[in-house]
Amino acid sequence: MLLGGALAFLAAYLLFASVGANLLLLATAFVLAGVGIGAAETAEHAAVATRAPEAIRGSAFGLLAALQSAGNLAASAIGGALWTTFSPAVAFVWLASWMLVASIAFLAMPGDGRSAAVPTTE
Repeated sequence: MLLGGALAFLAAYLLFASVGANLLLLATAFVLAGVGIGAAETAEHAAVATRAPEAIRGSAFGLLAALQSAGNLAASAIGGALWTTFSPAVAFVWLASWMLVASIAFLAMPGDGRSAAVPTTE
């Protein structure tokens, strides 16, 4: 799910960088961004829910929220600076490049990725 979310964001950002005023492609980009956020955040929360020890699960969710907020702030600040200094296309290409890095990292992870969100009964 994390890989799917990153790939949806990658496609959305590339569309935002290149479509101009084409309403259908802009709508497609927004749908892809919605799929990306839904997939990524759901997978992150599922991983915390299944992997964090019960005694600190609330704190683990708090840490996840703090990390997400810090990442959102950094991405927004840098993206905004690139948008203002250069162009919206440059900002979206920069964001897409990070989604490409994330996608490669997810592909390089050992295992099939399913064990992170599926509790065992053993």
